Amino acid sequence: MHLSWTAHGNQDHYLWHLPDGNEVRVVDGQHGQQEFMEPEEAFIAALASCHLLSFLTEAAREGLSVASYDDDPAAVLGQNAQAKIFVKQIILQPLVTFNGEQPDTARVHALHQRAHEKCFIAQSVKSEVIIEPRG
Repeated sequence: MHLSWTAHGNQDHYLWHLPDGNEVRVVDGQHGQQEFMEPEEAFIAALASCHLLSFLTEAAREGLSVASYDDDPAAVLGQNAQAKIFVKQIILQPLVTFNGEQPDTARVHALHQRAHEKCFIAQSVKSEVIIEPRG
């Protein structure tokens, strides 16, 4: 991955150059163009994606076939002990449907807990991660 930023008048260019050749435009906090991704959104998406992949792995280990997984992750900002703003909480709200056997709510919650424990991004951040399965 390579990052670059270039000033062009009032149109700043901030790009993530990905190893596969793709580029992701990232918003400059001062200009807020909606077609760009904000770094905070990328942080939340990375954690939610890591949880999703960990969940799929844990479900497969139990012989469960996931048909779909949808999430609407959200974040709550707060201040730490040094009065610095940080992402205090990340709330995952996955809705999972299964092919064949439909596990009960307790089993789904247990899968999410194991997925959370194995998600290396969740284990790397100070933010509290709350998982509220839907369905």
